Amino acid sequence: MNYSHIFITVTGLSAAMLPEGWGQTNKATPDTLAQECSQTPVKDSLAKANAAAEDNKKSLKALKITGGQLTIPFKIRRKQENQTFRLTTDVTLGAYVGLSKKLSTAKDYHLTIPVTAGVTFVNINNNNTTLEFAANDDGETDVVPGLTWSTGLILQLEEYNLGFIVGKDYASEVGDQWLYHRHWWWSFGLGYSFTK
Repeated sequence: MNYSHIFITVTGLSAAMLPEGWGQTNKATPDTLAQECSQTPVKDSLAKANAAAEDNKKSLKALKITGGQLTIPFKIRRKQENQTFRLTTDVTLGAYVGLSKKLSTAKDYHLTIPVTAGVTFVNINNNNTTLEFAANDDGETDVVPGLTWSTGLILQLEEYNLGFIVGKDYASEVGDQWLYHRHWWWSFGLGYSFTK
């Protein structure tokens, strides 16, 4: 007795008795292919893509280019020798241009990302320069002009302003002899608008 013939016969009968879709393949005709393609959610995906594009356009329209004046009264700098921070009063006066977005439709809340360029007044003394330069023979502080660029975030909550700014200073006369020349600093501020 040939058992392989019995095995093939039993397998063929059991496959024929399976419910539709279980191990069976259907021959696709052009009509069934067109029907399956029409059932795919092409219209839904196009509608979602169009809605996403409209949302992107609305968010880009909500961005405005703004500008103004920015005063930075103090800066926090990292001290390299003992890995601490130092508060310096190197005042920067400058103008900024930035992108601003309104955060609320009910209230006057805005978020601005500024890019600032300005003039800074650098305090020079024996503690923040190399040995090649001394501000005065008696060790008093001297002030030299410099340039500053910075960026950050400014949050306007109606008449209140909160800001966080980071940047770099470039001292004009002393250059690399100043310890903080081209080094990062950061600052923050809280303001109130009396004109509103």
